[in-house]
Amino acid sequence: MVDKLYNLTAKGFLKALSFILASLMFGLILFNSMTFAQHFGGRIPYLAFLTFYGMAILWVHGVGFEIKSSFWKIIFLPLTGYFIVLSSITVILLK
Repeated sequence: MVDKLYNLTAKGFLKALSFILASLMFGLILFNSMTFAQHFGGRIPYLAFLTFYGMAILWVHGVGFEIKSSFWKIIFLPLTGYFIVLSSITVILLK
């Protein structure tokens, strides 16, 4: 089951999308640090950790690192990273 979910995103254009989204999230955090700190660190500081976790998932996937163990595939599932980072980008850009 985990292998099927992980292999859904094993295509080249999705890996490139992962790299682009992780880079975009990094840029938004770097250039909009006050907005990021207010919305993610102010009320619930765990949201900042969750955002960094999603960004790390997409960096690992976007660079092309191949994960063999099912345990680590669950931890670094790209679909989870897409959900976290896309929702974080939406919050930063809309506020």
